[in-house]
Amino acid sequence: MKKIKLSLVLLCSTMLLQAEELEKVVITPNKRLQPLQNVTTSVDVITADEIQERGYRVLSDALSTHPGFSFARNGGLGQTTSVFLRGFDSKRVLVLIDGVRYNDPTSLSGAQFEHILLGNVDRVEIVKNPQSGIWGSDASAGVINIITKRAQKDGVSASIHAEYGSYNTQNYGFDTAVKSGKFDLSLGLERLSSDGFSAKTANNQKAKDFEDDSYSNNSYSTKLGYQLTGNDRVETFFNYIDADADYDGYITDPTTFKYDALKSANDKISNNKSKEKFYGIRYIRNTQDYSTKLYYQRSDFSRDNKSAFSANSFDGSIDESGLVLNYKLNTDSIISGGFDYKKFKHKNEIDKDFTNKGFYISASSVVHEDIGDSIISATVRRDNFDNFDDKTTYRVGFKHTPASNKELTLFANYATGYNAPTLYQLYAKSSYPGFADPGNPNLKPETTKGYELGFNYGGFNLTYFNNKIEDMIDYTTHYDNLAGKTKLKGIEVAYNGSIKEASLAYSLNYTYLKTKDAKGKELARRPKSSANLSLDYYALPNTHLGALVSYVGKRKKSQYDANPTDDYKSYTLVDLTAGYDFSEALNIYAKIENALDKEYENIAGYGVSERAYYVGFRYKLK
Repeated sequence: MKKIKLSLVLLCSTMLLQAEELEKVVITPNKRLQPLQNVTTSVDVITADEIQERGYRVLSDALSTHPGFSFARNGGLGQTTSVFLRGFDSKRVLVLIDGVRYNDPTSLSGAQFEHILLGNVDRVEIVKNPQSGIWGSDASAGVINIITKRAQKDGVSASIHAEYGSYNTQNYGFDTAVKSGKFDLSLGLERLSSDGFSAKTANNQKAKDFEDDSYSNNSYSTKLGYQLTGNDRVETFFNYIDADADYDGYITDPTTFKYDALKSANDKISNNKSKEKFYGIRYIRNTQDYSTKLYYQRSDFSRDNKSAFSANSFDGSIDESGLVLNYKLNTDSIISGGFDYKKFKHKNEIDKDFTNKGFYISASSVVHEDIGDSIISATVRRDNFDNFDDKTTYRVGFKHTPASNKELTLFANYATGYNAPTLYQLYAKSSYPGFADPGNPNLKPETTKGYELGFNYGGFNLTYFNNKIEDMIDYTTHYDNLAGKTKLKGIEVAYNGSIKEASLAYSLNYTYLKTKDAKGKELARRPKSSANLSLDYYALPNTHLGALVSYVGKRKKSQYDANPTDDYKSYTLVDLTAGYDFSEALNIYAKIENALDKEYENIAGYGVSERAYYVGFRYKLK
């Protein structure tokens, strides 16, 4: 829906600012390439240029500066991170890496946002509003598709980057792309490591007063493609994430069995190792009138968790195969359909699996009238599980551009979604004698209904959204479908602009969120108000100066947080960046995070970074 605002480029000897908007294509909304302007539902795109200019290292940092997003993290780099999209928590957001599911079937929190590095990412497509009508389960809030780089032109290209900063943080990587005739190959290698700071704090002390919790992450990605004919292509891919994070566990006094905050903050034992693999093969055929894709792909998850009390392993997988067909009826209308088969497996003590067969059909058409152009889209999907009732989900959308004002676009979308219970929620057994099993084999999928409407005018966007969740799965004495409806609604406002005379670009967004659970209580850890302001200054030759101001409003505490009757206080953070181009090949940069050295709480009892400094360089070998 929104045009992608590209990074501002410097032109001429004075390097004056010029904002350029180009028509782009996206694949995530309907599993097919299509112009962004022809998509009815809300789409944001985070480009590689934005990632580079802001110095983002992990996905959660990039998402948190966009409208509709907030996050909660149990400490520093590598610690458990919950991302909220329009108030939905992480497990209700479907995350993909190159179209492959990243939501861990052995986890209770969906995707592990803390482990997704961005060095080899070409772009991130964010589709908001329920998207189960295309993608099936786990897409109640929307879909985030991380798309890695691939070879685009003949020849060889390569680049390296390195960064060093506070807490002995090191981030370096290498990527290369080769394209020769019908053959293309891309490869990306990245490592992020940090001594970190204490995940937990106690007695109003700072994280630096306790032992450090270190983190390391080695990530690799590769794509290999061969153009069989002018219309036919086969490609294979592999992505691997190997992460190791120390954390602070829940330690009790052995005599009173009460939580011991000091011992927990100095926990030297607790550690989580995670190895994740995503791979597959695809055959793609494109002609003037139709396209088809036949694929097989697999997600492998392995987590080893060690604490002062136990050591546990969580291993699981998702096998998926499918077919996608798109047919162009005429220049203005497309009909699509597809079938997929998925097998979700949780190994270890649970040792269970279930299967899902789904098929969908969608259509979109551009209607030209004297009053203006309209886009109408519709999608319906049917899912069959071997241990749940069948689910039917759908999405309808409308977008209109009046002939009298081409800068104005009006849009409206209505959609349904669902989340199937995880195998842990279904079959988990209690580890303690006399305690009830947390698993509940009688669980059924929770369902979501939601709509959004709004308009775009120039660089201004306003969106109102409203969602309801029924049969929400939550834990009481065991996992159960809760009676009643959970409601999430709010407003997103965004504006992008520039002052060419001052060589200044700016971007501002604001989100207002109102949530209620089935009992009428506000959901925890979601700010009612949040806002971001970014400024980019280009007047100095070969130089970029940037500032990001992020505001997080008051939030309700969870019942598990310290002093749960108190609200979290609002806070504002400032990050500063500076970059200098020595040549077309070499860029050096510096970044100050939390530049005002703000003391704040993201989650009660967990540490946050003090003012931190980072320097680095990027070099294009060719």
